[in-house]
Amino acid sequence: MPKQPATLPVLAPLPERESAHDRSVTSDLRDALHALVDALGASVTAAIIGKDPNTLTRWHAPAAWISVDDERRLRNAFHIFTLVVQADDEDVARAWFLGMNPQLDDDSPVERLAADDARAVLAAARSFVSAG
Repeated sequence: MPKQPATLPVLAPLPERESAHDRSVTSDLRDALHALVDALGASVTAAIIGKDPNTLTRWHAPAAWISVDDERRLRNAFHIFTLVVQADDEDVARAWFLGMNPQLDDDSPVERLAADDARAVLAAARSFVSAG
């Protein structure tokens, strides 16, 4: 039985004219963070951004400061996650993020995002989605 779509507005089905990229740049950063933590877990999300999971907890506060570099990494991960989850569901997206990927020399997307190689991960995600 397929999993029901996410109830968070940030992961609601994309309107016809909105892309995963559009959603990644227009979503509130804390909503994007919350969606990634809910789907991938705090430790995986923290690894992607190169932070401790406790840092993510602090980022949920409205007055928390997030560096430009951390925001970029978070938005990149959210863009890629949104692309994959819209093509399938959150369980598949989580498995895709954690599993070895032949297009990434058998590294996982999480490992490559942690190494700040979002372009390669985005290319792999686009390939995965188009093969779908």
